[in-house]
Parts: sequence; C-alpha cells; structure tokens
Amino acid sequence: MSRQGQAGILGLILAALVFLTNCNSSNFNTPAEAIAATSGSPQSAALNTAFATPLVATVTIGGSPVSGAFVVFTAPATGASGTFAGGTSTETDTTNASGVATSSAFTANGTLGAVTVTASVAGTTAAANFSLSITSGPAASIAATSGSLQDATISTAFEEPVVATVLDSNQNPVSGASVTFTAPLTGASGAFASNSTATETDSTNASGVATSSTFTADAMAGSYVVTATVAGVATAASFSLRNITGAVISIATTSGTPQSATVNAAFAAPLSVTVLDSNGNPLSGALVTFEVPATGASGTFAGGVNTATTNSSGMATSAIFTANGSVGTYTVTATVASGAKPANFVLSNTGITFAFYLSGLEAINGGSIFYALAGAVTVDGNGNVLGGEQDYNDAAGLTSPQPSGDAILPGSAGLMVDPTTGQGTLTLTTNNTSLGLNGVETLAVQFVNTNHALIVQFDGSATSSGSMDTQTLASTLSDGNYAFTLSGVDPGYQSIVFGGVFAISNSGTTLAGTFDVDDAGATTTPTLGTEFSATITGPDAFGRGTMTSTTLPISSLNYYVVGPEAIRFIDVDTITTDSAIGSAFGQGTGTFSNGSLGSSVFGVSSNSLGNLYAAAGMFTTVPGSGTFNGVADDNEFDNGTIVPEAPISGTYTVGSNGYGSMTIAAGDLGDVSALGIYMTDPLLNLNDPNNTASGLGGALVADLDVSSVNPTGVNGTGVLIPQTNTSTADFAGSYAFGAQVYNESRGPALGWEFDFVGQGSVKSGALSGASGLLSDPFFIFNATAPDGTDTATFSGTVSPDPVNLGRYRTTLAVTVAADPDYAVVIYEASGAQLFWLDESANGESVFLGSLQQQGSLIALPAVQKAAVKTKSKQKQ
Repeated sequence: MSRQGQAGILGLILAALVFLTNCNSSNFNTPAEAIAATSGSPQSAALNTAFATPLVATVTIGGSPVSGAFVVFTAPATGASGTFAGGTSTETDTTNASGVATSSAFTANGTLGAVTVTASVAGTTAAANFSLSITSGPAASIAATSGSLQDATISTAFEEPVVATVLDSNQNPVSGASVTFTAPLTGASGAFASNSTATETDSTNASGVATSSTFTADAMAGSYVVTATVAGVATAASFSLRNITGAVISIATTSGTPQSATVNAAFAAPLSVTVLDSNGNPLSGALVTFEVPATGASGTFAGGVNTATTNSSGMATSAIFTANGSVGTYTVTATVASGAKPANFVLSNTGITFAFYLSGLEAINGGSIFYALAGAVTVDGNGNVLGGEQDYNDAAGLTSPQPSGDAILPGSAGLMVDPTTGQGTLTLTTNNTSLGLNGVETLAVQFVNTNHALIVQFDGSATSSGSMDTQTLASTLSDGNYAFTLSGVDPGYQSIVFGGVFAISNSGTTLAGTFDVDDAGATTTPTLGTEFSATITGPDAFGRGTMTSTTLPISSLNYYVVGPEAIRFIDVDTITTDSAIGSAFGQGTGTFSNGSLGSSVFGVSSNSLGNLYAAAGMFTTVPGSGTFNGVADDNEFDNGTIVPEAPISGTYTVGSNGYGSMTIAAGDLGDVSALGIYMTDPLLNLNDPNNTASGLGGALVADLDVSSVNPTGVNGTGVLIPQTNTSTADFAGSYAFGAQVYNESRGPALGWEFDFVGQGSVKSGALSGASGLLSDPFFIFNATAPDGTDTATFSGTVSPDPVNLGRYRTTLAVTVAADPDYAVVIYEASGAQLFWLDESANGESVFLGSLQQQGSLIALPAVQKAAVKTKSKQKQ
C-alpha cells in the first residue's frame, strides 16, 4: 500500500475517533446551587515549584453535599499562573460522596505575582476562588545597587542612601528579605538616620531592593566600607564611602544613561560626564574613573581602560562599553577625586530571543507522522535559557494546548556551541511531558552567523529541519503587504500546500489577501486566487500571537515574529486534525511587474508526508514577453523519476501585488510544472532575514502540480532568489549547510527521513574538514546509536558545469554508519547562498538543502563547547 493510502486510512481512523468521542453523552453535571473553596487558599509557592496543598472545592445543594458533580479548576492563561499534573492550566475533577472535589498537584509557573484559580460547576452562578501567590525562592545573592563611591564632608549627610538588591538563584527579586547595613564602629564611619547608629535593618520591596535611611558622615576623615548582608548569603554587598574635609566639585552624567544592549554586545553610546569646579566652571584635566559591578550583570570597557580625562569643556567620555553575558539592570558609577558625589549610569543587559521553526517526521506517538514545531526562546550571553513559548502539532493528538501553548522553562547551559565552527545543541525543557523526551527537546544547531542558524531536532523523538533567527520585536505586527507559503497535511493526512499574498492593516489587527491551495486529498485541486481575511492579535513578550480566519481552510494559526518583515506561522487547529507550517515575508513599499523577476535560482520540495520529491534549478527571464529559460534537476523519489540537467523553458506573470505564476513547459522537469510565485521585498534575505547586506530579494514558491487529472503529481514549497554571481572563485570559504533527507525506510514500521546540519570549508572546489550532527531516529544508518542521533563527516570535490555557469556536480561522501555517497547537484545564487539536491541514480533517497557562507561568530550567546568528535564506523 502506498504511503498516501496509509495516510488516508489514518485520517479516517482519527475522524472516527473524534465522532465517537462527540457521541458520548453520558457525562452530565448534577445541578448544584453552591460551590465553595474548602482548602488550598490562600497559599504560596516559589517559582516553578508545586503548591503544598491541592485545591479542594465542595459542592452542595440546599446545604447537602452533591456527589458526582464535575468541578472545573481554571488557572489564568497568561501571567502568573501554573499547571496541574496533566501539564495544562485547567482540569476537571469529580466530587466524592461528601461533595468534595480535589485537584491534582498545582505547580507555579515562572512568573511572580498573585494567582486566582477558579472552581466552577454547571448550575451555579458564581465560582469559588482560590487565592494563590507565586514568590521568589530564598535569597541567593545580594549586590550593591547604588550609593557606593560617594564622598561627603565630615559631619554632613551623604547625598544618596545605600541601596542593595537581593535575588534568588534564578535571578528573581526576593521581596520581604531583611537586609542589614553595617558601617565601621570606629574610625571614619557614619550613622543612619533611623536610629543614629552604625547599623540598621531594612526590608526589600517587590523589586528585591532595600534602601537605607540617610547616612551621615562622622567627624573623622577617611575611606571605609559599609556592608549589606542578608540571611543565607555568605558574601556581603559592599559600599565604598569617604569622609572628606575639602571643598566638593561636581560630576554629572552628560549622555549614555539610561540605555540597554543585548548580552555580549556593545552599548550604542559611550558613557559621558561633565565635571565642574565649585564655581560651576568646566574643570579640564580631571581624571574620571568608571566603576562597574564585579559580579552579575555588568560589562567591560574596550581595552580594559576604565578611566578618562576631561577636556576643556569639562567632559570625559569612556571607551566603548560592552555588556557581559548576564541579564539585568545595574549601575555604572563615575567618580572624580576631591569628594564629588558619583554620577550614575543606569544600564541594562537584555537577553537574546531566537524565533525557530521546523517540520519533519515524528518517532513518538506511533511514529512516521508529520509534525510541525515553532516557538521563541530567550537566552543570556552564557547560554542559559531564560524562558520561552512554543507550539507543536502532529495532527494526530499531540497539539500544544491552546491558547497557552507550551512554556519553555528556564534552564542552565541550554545553548552549547563550539565558538569556532558555530555548531552545537540547544536544549529546551518544556511543561509538556508528551513531547521530546519527557518534555525535554534537543535541537542540533549550526550557526551561519550570530543571528541565524540551521537546526534539526536531535533527541530521537523526531527528526526535522528548519531555522532559528534572532528576534526583533514590536508591540504590533507591521502594517503592509506580505507573501506567504504553508506546507502540511489536511484532515485526511494528505499533503497540502498554500501560497499567496496578503495585506495587514489597522495597526496589525486585520488581514486580507489571496491564496492558492493544492490539496492532495481534495476532489478538485488546485484552487487558485481565492480571497480570504483574518483577525490578528498582537504579539506577546516572545513575539507570539494568533491569526483566526473563517475563509482560509486552516482556521487557527499562531505566529512568531522574526522581525518587521519576517513571520513564522504554525497551524494550531484543535478541532480539525490538520497541521501546517510556513513563513510570511514583507513585500516592501513598491509594486511588482514581470521586470521584478530576473535571473534566479530556485529550490522546491515536498513536505515529509507528501509525494516525496525535490527540484532545483536556475533560469533567466525576458520580462517583455513573460518567458524564461534555464536548466534544472528533479528527483521524484516516490514516482521513481530522476531528471538531471534538464533544459527548461516556459512562461510567467507577476501582478502588481506580487502574486504570480510560473509554468515550466510540460515534460521539461518531470511532474514539476505549475508554480505559484509570490514576490518579496527586494531588500530582504529569505534564508537569513536579519541579513540586510547580501542575498536580497526573490520570491516564495508553491508547487501546485497535484491536480484532479494528475493525482500522483507533486506539491511542495520553496524559494527562488536572485542569481547575482556564478563565479567558481566565489564558491569558497567556510560554509554552514544542512538538508532534509527522504530515504528508503528500513522497514514497514519505520520512517523514511533523516536530517543533518554541518560546517566545513570549500577551497579550490574541495569540501574539507566538514563535520556535522545527524538525526536518525528511524535507524536508516545501521549503527546509529539507540538515542537516534549521530555525528558525521562530509567530503566531496565540486566540478563546475562547463555549459551552465553556476551549476556544479559533486559526490558527497557522508561518513557515518553505512558510509553512503550521494550524487549531488549544486546551484549557485552567489558565493554566499547555494542549493544542493541529491539525485542519486539508485532511487533510494532525495534531499534538498542549502549551503550558506558563514559570517562572524563572535560573541555567540552560548556555553563554549569543544568541536564535535565524529565517529568512524564500518559499513554493516
């Protein structure tokens, strides 16, 4: 039986299960007139820990307990909240003979604050409320926030109090902690106004900040230290103060405060101060010292120079200041001799958020199932995961709960990368234990540059390919025009692809456009040029929002922002069993025509459950006649067709809104003929949306070749990008690469996909020193480890096509369990972007992937990891 037939039977079974579930009408609630919170309120728990007592509600009618009533406990969907034992924010429990319903253990999430959980039951007009509170953990650190490096004339008050901040082990503020400030008992010292002694105790506020009363210098001149201590923390915070006898000059910030920078990045402005004498005149030649926190969030000055001398205007400017890897807000102080009160710069180091998406084949939940995953995760500069959100959908029972999605929990050393090659892993711990390995997902990452990486799932639970890009977030989606494609499975588990254009308006809240769809499970397909509309919610702190449509076959989509003109979409329908994933890219401010499409390289492929194939090629256009010609290669794995080095020609058209089509003459390229093309901003890089310097422009592509007259045709999605350089000399340097490979399965119960990412160098046409990470949960390679992951080396010598400049051939050797070789054709858009396509004559595999020239890897936000040591294995 064909893979499509098996998928169709699976779809019918899933539909029957949904019908039978809906037919069960035996569940009902005994009418009740009262529900009350019996126990479990109020109580508190630390972040990400379980509350000590379950939530208990009692249902009565006329004062008598009601047995068998269904009580629904509901926690907030956003903000401070938590999850019950099933990993969701709501659960239903049944009352016992005493009318009592008891929840499972309720676990706080990672947000501080008050939480109200409601308990409701049919027949009541009011819910019972449980008042809970999520608190920080015990004090783990105390740091001087402000008030250090001050001078005061003897027997006068210092201008600022001393201020300390208390944090728990997860860097959350600790409220209500008792902080003891202590000055020396003898010699130069001072007294606090609250009790006229050298010691006082103050409590931290909700931000973990404790502030002393006014501190007054005693009559003895000299320097000394005031300490701040808190129970449970061995290391005190220190404040350096000085009692002086001379006149005080002034120092004040001129520029550079407040400001923020992402971890490991330079602040936009240097720190600048102005120094005046006692008469208010600029003081030239004064030495200014900039002091930074010794621990936690902080930074470094270029060259290690933390001093500057004032000029004739009394101004001193620091060297470039770069944030360290820790997230937080802190104070840099600028001091000058002669007793001036310090000038304070308030700076913030912010985490880096990556938006990611991928799709492939699932090994869990029965296996060989299409799935899609999209999300966003924030890390600090040391590779620690600070939090995130994601959505997962396999259209077969594993769909992230909506509207909350899955939470990505904080974790240490989550991103581990070799700083030389940019290769490593990202570990995501989620609150959904059905995913990955008991809720823990591992991705193999191959950074192209600090803002962009190729990724595959790398934990044995699934295999897939995608990308990860740094996120630039705004409060709303940008109004304007966009092109989009989606690829996935319909409710019958048949391959479906979408492509089109739309416009966002009304400050990012509404959407209207035109789409094409090719559904292998539909009686009539493809359907072209259908209008649709949708409503949009604004993005949350991780760039996640929703798109709801009644006119698009997928009614519920979530999105994750990459940047102003790049968005990832994932289907999250929980009613219909379908799944899809894709992208939307901005179209800029201009209009389009046939002249917008010039010489280009393209790559297009099926998804993991489609009629498996991939094609790549290049062409030149004649805009006046709307014609093109070129060369392409096609590997239709499921159809048993390989078309190498095929001359192609045909017609195309591009509308003013960027909606267009391209028809390759029938028979030129196997079943690949009818393509939808959707033009994008000519200043946007489709593979690397944060790259504004090279590889710009192009279009999204939807292959629409499954039709009513050709049901065994192919459909898929891809991109075409302008071909700006075909020089063999420019195909050189360090490259990141990856591919999604469809291979003959090892058995009827096993899947047919593996994925890899890697890195190596090309010199004089030879790929050398290349190694990578390979995901193989279906054990296509004989000796893949039981966890379904492996390492590999890659090598090959590239031979330029003497006729078709920009086209190359190579035999790619992949050294892993079975040491396979792949006959590969490469198409060059430029030295920075290339596609490679497997067209092995044995018909056992097909892959499409990219080679992307690596840029700077300096200051990757990761734990530094040694280079991958590949395993050499004999053929089995």
